[in-house]
Amino acid sequence: MNINTIKPVFANGYDLVEFHANQVVKGCDAHATKFEETLFYFKDESNKNKFEANPVRYLPQYGGFCAIGVSDGKFLNPNPVSYILEGNKLYFFSRMLFGLIDAKRQWVKDPAEKRKLADSQWSRFI
Repeated sequence: MNINTIKPVFANGYDLVEFHANQVVKGCDAHATKFEETLFYFKDESNKNKFEANPVRYLPQYGGFCAIGVSDGKFLNPNPVSYILEGNKLYFFSRMLFGLIDAKRQWVKDPAEKRKLADSQWSRFI
């Protein structure tokens, strides 16, 4: 499995379990765990335990890289605050220029096509 390790803590320290409840919450080092040699933070012990029981369920698609970037064959570090939860799948997106350019906007215009492109690019990478 390939996970975005550009930053020392995955997803800038945001709690992946909370994204699945459509919440954006920072975790802390008091509730940290490692998976695939990558450090993850959670808001509490309960979320940490949920993640440890089934990490793949909570991990974002494309290793946590920007989904639009992956669809273009690029592996860009996202801003996890810009995300979409589709079904039970979490997608992160880049935000640039003070949030004026949000890759998420490109995704929502044609998610099926962007997902198809990203899946194809990702399968070459992993």
